[in-house]
Amino acid sequence: MKKAVVALMLIISILPPVCAQNRSSADKAFELPDNIVVNRRFYIDLGSGNKLKMELTDITDLEKISNMDSLLLSVVNDLTPLKDSLADPLASKRVDYISDAQGRKKIRVQTYPPKGQNYLLDKGDLSALKVTQDTINIIGVIENPPKAEQKISLTHPRYFQLVFYLNNLSELRNYMNGTLSAKIATIQKEVKGKWPTVLGSGWHYLEKDKTITGDKPHGFTNAGTGDFLIGTASVNVQNYKKYFVPSFSLGLRLTISNRDKTFKWEPGLAWEPHFLFGGDSAGKLKTFRNDFLTLTYGQGGVKDHDPRKDFSFSAVFSIGYLIHRSGEFIEENTFRLGAGQIKFWKTSVEPSVYFDHFFKGVTPCIRISQTF
Repeated sequence: MKKAVVALMLIISILPPVCAQNRSSADKAFELPDNIVVNRRFYIDLGSGNKLKMELTDITDLEKISNMDSLLLSVVNDLTPLKDSLADPLASKRVDYISDAQGRKKIRVQTYPPKGQNYLLDKGDLSALKVTQDTINIIGVIENPPKAEQKISLTHPRYFQLVFYLNNLSELRNYMNGTLSAKIATIQKEVKGKWPTVLGSGWHYLEKDKTITGDKPHGFTNAGTGDFLIGTASVNVQNYKKYFVPSFSLGLRLTISNRDKTFKWEPGLAWEPHFLFGGDSAGKLKTFRNDFLTLTYGQGGVKDHDPRKDFSFSAVFSIGYLIHRSGEFIEENTFRLGAGQIKFWKTSVEPSVYFDHFFKGVTPCIRISQTF
């Protein structure tokens, strides 16, 4: 038996930690409700290939799960009557453990026998080998939650989710010794500190404790950074009268989303130099730059509660004004007005019109933009 355990540890140490079983999208009873937004996500390296993923509605909810020993003891006690279902030492298991505000609990046990037989041959000794980790998914409601630090829903309940990836389910008992409570205390104290990037990846680690990592600094998720300001850049082509006009845009865009991360508003401001070409008095080809200052606005739904994901706007407008004129191509006091947009990945098509002196000299335009 010792050899089997050693073999398991060897395999787990050289393979990246993964969840053996994907969560079923069909069984909503054992998942977070669709309307619940996870604002913070942390990963804790438990050693020996074991790992904990911790998801929260708000950072202040750490206070309610800080006594991890008591929480895990309750889970272990509730699973004890099911030990026969978890007895196969080579099968990988997934346990879903869901508790609600009334104290009711739902438990689902899924076992996955190995495909074929796996063995380790070590100096002539042959041992059965388990190659896939077990998963324990714990979901609970935060009762009497503290005042939220972030802009979150005022009506939906607040949840926590703990997902343990373990070499063996029995190892859950090893973390009922204050270890996880200490990790939570570290996060509470240091979460606003430095989160350097893990070299070679987009992950970040807590400088005060490198076993604690996050997808983003401070454990934020994309949903948790629902209001943000970003720089924008694009190259564009459009027509003006009989001219083919290339341009580029540099600007800033502010994203503001509602509490439930289901709708967002995006105002923006950009500098857009337009380039036209013609001959000078000597007949040589010359480039004429005409600069527009453009205000943009879009609004629409949010996909997967993630305001950073692209989506189809329900309304999008832009209006630009000529702030620098060169050559005789574009009239003084010219505006460009755009309304509506068709988007293909990062390429958009926008119908527009140029006009001057309050809709005199109107020129219809099709503008094609490639964003970065």
